[in-house]
Amino acid sequence: MIRQKLRHLFVALLVALVALGASPAAASDVDEPTITFRTGGFGHGVGMSQYGALARAEAGDTHQQILAFYYDGATLGLVEDFPAFAAGDDLDVLIENSHGGNTHIGPVSVSQPYVDGSYQDGWEVEIHAGGDLLTTSTESVEAIFDGARWSATIDHDDDAETPRVELCDESCTGPLEFAQIGGTHVVLEPGEDRDPNLGNGTGAYASGRIVLFPGATDNDCGSGTRFCVIHADLDFQDYLVGLAEIPRSWPGAAQAAQAVAGRSYAASAIINRAGLGRPWDIVDSTRDQYYTGSSQDIDACTNNWCQGVRSSNDEVLVYGGAIVQAFYSSSNGGHTTKPSDVWSGGNDNLGYLPSKPDPFDGHPSNPNRFQEVVLTVSQVSAYLNAYSDPITGDQLHVGQVLDIEITDVPASGWINYATVTIVGTDKTVVVEDDGNLVTGAFGYRFWFALNQGCMADPGCNRRIPGPRLQVDDMVHFTDVAPGAYYFEPVQWMTAEGITTGVAPAVFGPQRTNNRAQLATFLWRFAGEPVPSAPSGFSDVQAGSFYEDAVAWMKESRITTGTSPTLFSPDGTVTRAQAAAFLWRFAGEPTSDQPIAFTDVSDGSYYAEAVRWMVEFGITTGTTPTTFAPNEVLTRGQIATFLWRLADAPDAFADGVDLPDAMR
Repeated sequence: MIRQKLRHLFVALLVALVALGASPAAASDVDEPTITFRTGGFGHGVGMSQYGALARAEAGDTHQQILAFYYDGATLGLVEDFPAFAAGDDLDVLIENSHGGNTHIGPVSVSQPYVDGSYQDGWEVEIHAGGDLLTTSTESVEAIFDGARWSATIDHDDDAETPRVELCDESCTGPLEFAQIGGTHVVLEPGEDRDPNLGNGTGAYASGRIVLFPGATDNDCGSGTRFCVIHADLDFQDYLVGLAEIPRSWPGAAQAAQAVAGRSYAASAIINRAGLGRPWDIVDSTRDQYYTGSSQDIDACTNNWCQGVRSSNDEVLVYGGAIVQAFYSSSNGGHTTKPSDVWSGGNDNLGYLPSKPDPFDGHPSNPNRFQEVVLTVSQVSAYLNAYSDPITGDQLHVGQVLDIEITDVPASGWINYATVTIVGTDKTVVVEDDGNLVTGAFGYRFWFALNQGCMADPGCNRRIPGPRLQVDDMVHFTDVAPGAYYFEPVQWMTAEGITTGVAPAVFGPQRTNNRAQLATFLWRFAGEPVPSAPSGFSDVQAGSFYEDAVAWMKESRITTGTSPTLFSPDGTVTRAQAAAFLWRFAGEPTSDQPIAFTDVSDGSYYAEAVRWMVEFGITTGTTPTTFAPNEVLTRGQIATFLWRLADAPDAFADGVDLPDAMR
């Protein structure tokens, strides 16, 4: 990992809320400081970006070219060439409950499709218990497990007066299986008067069998009355028909690339999970792949997706002689990730999954492409303070945010395991990876808190893409526009704590800079050194914000005052005086730099200072031939002078200690 220090954000403490902007707001458009985030991504960012595949397909890439970009060095092979599938496909899909869990409880109905106001003709299922045929049924069957045996009844939907027929006896144990022998598909539904708890889509499942598998300690299907619901005995083509990973309207190359990635992921899962003792291979949610089932099998399906499945028939990605774990996600935010960027213990030895830029992820239709999101400081503070983290609940409750620093950011820019230091009015926290997957304080939390807060805030009400995230710009002051010549200087001064403005959210760049303010700026730039004695100036009030600054300036021979007893703190500062102060601050280095300013006389008290400023790029004058020494200095100008000096270490005389705030 590289250490990437992003912009510090020091802000005034008293601010007022404004609404979120979708793009950076000009300073004149906001009422308080804002933070501009650059953020993108949805999912994990490893492997193929689905939106990137869309853009590449629209640009003319084939599915082979799309896959070659996202899976470096992988080649295409056929799934049947691998020993695990030499005897044919056999894929079993766990249908999760509505809470994302493996197990179900209560009645489940294996039902006839109800189409256009009537039940489908010719529909029929065989029902097996423990491998033995119980019966066949042309009507829906409802089953429930009591912890020891099944109860299965035929539900006479067309005749409410006819009692249900019990199909099971005491021997009705083991898996309960439903094999379709007529019609196009079955529909899985919760039992009567129960909340929906089955599947992700319409509940339609074509091909294969439906298996209700009782829970046991060694099969991951729960215990007691719990059981798994499994769509079993699918071949890869029919399984892929039921995936709902990308829109059916996308072009064929994107569909085929998705089909190969989905087939490869499923085949790899079957191989890697062999021997675990589970009655299923893969889960129907984003824990694996989003499977909703389908009312059609591969032979009957004609949409773009099924054409992509057929055109890539049996193709899988192969690397090092093995079928790859073909990870993919909706959006990588413009940069693919390595597994270790986003997963604890992620395997970076998978050479086909590199971290590299992906400009095609920025497709205009991608809502999570890398983009600017502007939040006010009050919003960021509120979102962090509202977030309940899994360690202490209030870890991110820092009060008003004063400073944010993100470090240890990988090349991908994804901050899942970056260190986020947040300084607030109440406390400072370091959100970092402590190596504990369950309670570890990950950088991901910072993004998650922002995202959760924004979605819950009517004034924001959107998903913040991520967690590829960086902090770009902070509009600390409403009168400092990003395009102004002093914007970056004021950003730096604020970040280094050299200024807090003339009022909350107001810097006053066009206001004149008085001597007390200039003294304070220099003193803070120097690191706020403690003077050994008071200044002795009668007009420097004890306890004033500039008291120590003036005493330090006098002690450092940067000023002698306007008279032996006066400093004149409210007096204005000319450009000539500012040049002299800065030159003395730097140790009065000598300079032979010729200057073209016609208004700077040789022998004037500021001539050597201006010569030095020109040599090190601290000033370019008010015109190519004028310095305007008698003009009153503005706050925007002194910010710029200091900023340029902070980037010129050679401008300091030998033996002068450089300030810590040097850029």
